[in-house]
Amino acid sequence: MIYVFYNNDPLAHDQGGGAEHFRGLHRALLKSGLEFHLVAARLQPGCSPSHITYVSATSNFLRFYLGLWRWFWRNRKRFGTKDVFHFHRNYAAWPKLLLAPSRGRVLISYHNVTGQVLDGWLGRLGRPVRRVMIRLERRVARLADAIICVSGRDRRRLGEVVEAAPFATASVIPAAFDAGLFKDRPAAPPPPELATKVLLLGRVSHQKNVPLAISTLEVLAERGEAFTLTIAGEGEDSRDLIRRLARSRASEQISWLGRVPHDEVPAMLETHGILLLTSRYEASPTVVKEALKAMRPVVSTDVGDVADWLDEGASGFIAEADPNDLADALCRARDLVVAGGYRQTERIDGLDEDAIMLEVVHLYRRLQAV
Repeated sequence: MIYVFYNNDPLAHDQGGGAEHFRGLHRALLKSGLEFHLVAARLQPGCSPSHITYVSATSNFLRFYLGLWRWFWRNRKRFGTKDVFHFHRNYAAWPKLLLAPSRGRVLISYHNVTGQVLDGWLGRLGRPVRRVMIRLERRVARLADAIICVSGRDRRRLGEVVEAAPFATASVIPAAFDAGLFKDRPAAPPPPELATKVLLLGRVSHQKNVPLAISTLEVLAERGEAFTLTIAGEGEDSRDLIRRLARSRASEQISWLGRVPHDEVPAMLETHGILLLTSRYEASPTVVKEALKAMRPVVSTDVGDVADWLDEGASGFIAEADPNDLADALCRARDLVVAGGYRQTERIDGLDEDAIMLEVVHLYRRLQAV
């Protein structure tokens, strides 16, 4: 049996790379012929297939984590030696490691570097907690049978922060995206009239750093540039965003839509000319791949594996996390659109969901065969 654990719902349409990754794994496992079971968080009403167990009614990780401990306690005696347990946070593996330590194989996926979310919550006050987390993570990394990192950058950084040896042999498998959303939408570069329409799509959180995007629009407004910004998303920093917009000098050029269902992303991209990503950190952001699939230039801070997928100057631009540098990059992207110079990256073919998820399925099979 393959068990996959994630605090999201593969039957819902939540935004975000992690949510899409979980949906992609679900689709791949349905095709694989492997016996599998998902342990998840319910984010939609009613639907409960026999191959999914919901241990919480929210994606809040603490609630999901408590449900995970209960689930492992109840099922600890039923696991076999050929079972594979796939966790998407290193500390999510502790219920298995403590309650069923000798049964099956453990696979851990890393979607970020340890402590970055904690830094966003607590800043310097979180450093003592982070030190404890890293000590525990070293133990988990040594006990894991296999590790997946979604980018080479994350693998290198984790090797430095946690411990080099376990990550030296870690697989690098990027997060896929659902190309099926775009199958009935012929891709074409944006027309010149969309060259100044910018879209920021994602959770309103410390990680996504939406205030930096607003500061960038303020710089452009001061320069007399007629850009507009659409923010599509909601999250824990939504109230701060409302206050920030209320006092922004560029408020008339910025609109906030709130949450947009994931299946509406292609339509959102079609009505904008440029995708903007101002994140403090990322692993393998889905929205960048979706923008490239829709042939929209991307302007992004240098995070995660974004630079691996862009052809600088042809399909996007990497900028410093600075409003002036991002404003310069947006102007270059606008000029690229107006001149008809956008060129689709050949790397987009490397993001085929079936090919990427097949690597994960092969890893499951190898772990079962050990």
